[in-house]
Amino acid sequence: MNGGNWMDETIPSQRTAPDGGVAGDDVQPQRTPAPIVAWFLGIAVILVALATCGLWALYLFHGRLAGDGPTPAPIIWTPTPAPTPTASPPPSPTEVSDGRPTASPEIAVGRHVQVAGTEGAGLNLRSGPGTNYPREDVALEGEVFIVTDGPTVSGGSAWWMIQDLENETRKWWAIANFLEPIEQP
Repeated sequence: MNGGNWMDETIPSQRTAPDGGVAGDDVQPQRTPAPIVAWFLGIAVILVALATCGLWALYLFHGRLAGDGPTPAPIIWTPTPAPTPTASPPPSPTEVSDGRPTASPEIAVGRHVQVAGTEGAGLNLRSGPGTNYPREDVALEGEVFIVTDGPTVSGGSAWWMIQDLENETRKWWAIANFLEPIEQP
């Protein structure tokens, strides 16, 4: 220490100088007020941030607030049982239904048939005898099948179960109106 009071060197004092200022303070830091432009810029940034947050909240919650509209009800899909086929007598040869070709009396179990009269559209092959059964395949004009079961009458038409000669798993029901009996190919 250099001969002075040790407190003068370590603790600042509030002693007054002869000119009325505080002793020991050579330079006073001057605080200048922030320019008005900086205040306006700060307020503008805050307003833009609030507007952005508000618009984002509207986007996220659009249509989700109570009273905005109807709420969709969940749909639960359940399988419906397929109708069971019932045996009925074969149609009479004179029966004509809605202008389509009538069933040939020569169609029988064990005989070969060919798809004919579809005008190139093909014949729907169904999982059961009738149009209320789902379509499983389409037989092309001229395809040859063997009859394995039938006839079953549904909707005023005879239905026969036919099987593909080359693919034994392709075995479905077809309406007799578009089946033509042929000799064994």
